[in-house]
Amino acid sequence: MKLKLYSSLFEPDRPYLPERRLQKLWMNSLWKRKMTTLDGDSLQVLSPGIWNHHEGPDFRNAMLFIGETMKEGDVEIHYGNGDWYRHGHHTDPAYDRVILHLIFNSIDKNKRVMNSKGEGIPVCLIDYSMLDICEPDPVCRSATKTPEEFFSVLNKSGFERLKIKTDYIRRQSARFDYDLMCWWGLFQICGLSANRSSFNRVFLNFPWDDYYEKRLKKNDIPSLLQYISGLDLGFEKKEFSDYEIPDGLLWLKMGIRPPSLPENRLKWLSAFLMSKYEISLFKDLIDVLKNKRQSKAFWKDFFRTNSLNCREPGYDLSVEMAMNALMPVVLASIESPNEEMKKYMKEVSSLSVSEYRISRRFYNRHFIDKNHPLRRTWIHQQGILYINERYCSQDLTELCPLCCSGAEEK
Repeated sequence: MKLKLYSSLFEPDRPYLPERRLQKLWMNSLWKRKMTTLDGDSLQVLSPGIWNHHEGPDFRNAMLFIGETMKEGDVEIHYGNGDWYRHGHHTDPAYDRVILHLIFNSIDKNKRVMNSKGEGIPVCLIDYSMLDICEPDPVCRSATKTPEEFFSVLNKSGFERLKIKTDYIRRQSARFDYDLMCWWGLFQICGLSANRSSFNRVFLNFPWDDYYEKRLKKNDIPSLLQYISGLDLGFEKKEFSDYEIPDGLLWLKMGIRPPSLPENRLKWLSAFLMSKYEISLFKDLIDVLKNKRQSKAFWKDFFRTNSLNCREPGYDLSVEMAMNALMPVVLASIESPNEEMKKYMKEVSSLSVSEYRISRRFYNRHFIDKNHPLRRTWIHQQGILYINERYCSQDLTELCPLCCSGAEEK
């Protein structure tokens, strides 16, 4: 399996900006830039249109020149070109007045998208070099909601963030099986934010075909992973001339606690790969979930390797790995909501971890009692990350469901 051919599906090389932020950038400054459609026509915007915060195209009644032809109509903005069809705009007459589709990432060569009438709509691809992607300082108003309402918003936002991860896995499952997606998730979470890119490169260069076809010697896995990572993990040196060391590896250690240092996480991954060599990680996961209830102890036991050569994940790290790497895959494998999914969701909502630094500051800004029992719930802290990503860090406080009463995301 040539995973490197699909590396962009696993780890985007460029930062992701939510569509709300992209819409605001268009409204404030992007429309004034010199642009060109994918057809090669010059694009001059006379008016960016009226920002639509409800259903339908993002901007109404824009005016622009495409080449030498002046057009008046709507503008739709997406992060990627495939979102036009994924959102069903090609069958929705409400989007028939769209005269420009603005995108920031493209994985194919389509120069136009089609509306419900079969008419082609010009596409403009904006290069990220044109964007000011520096995050603004968050401006946060103290929430006026009761603690019950406050945590209700966080609960909904947390499950929305989990749904985004699940939907991503479901889309990629057409190319990669669930077992491989489980391993990808574990490599990602082991890297934290500081070393995620390097862990991703190691994942893409690991010989997964040889692993699944049992062509590797089980005891060679630790030294092979050491070779690919370029780190000296203390294992016996071996020759792996048939395998590549990925370019661009940069291991960062400053500010990282010892259990999460890259060499310790790679040692654990080696041991866990060995422990699952004869079985499917995904199938084993499904089997134990059906028979046992999720808890901190459950997940710590699931990730235990009993290896003397690695530091086993603690309770909090085990929950983080499970929730961020494995549960999205489990939920993606369930085709439609059922009792089993309800059970998993209920168990997820009860798990707790240590407070994130960002969540501690968030709670303090909103004057939430430091002893409130819901502060450490994993799903609520995911809700904080969701709100921070979409509102606080994107200068969209006026749309925040906590800061603005009645605010709803489109």
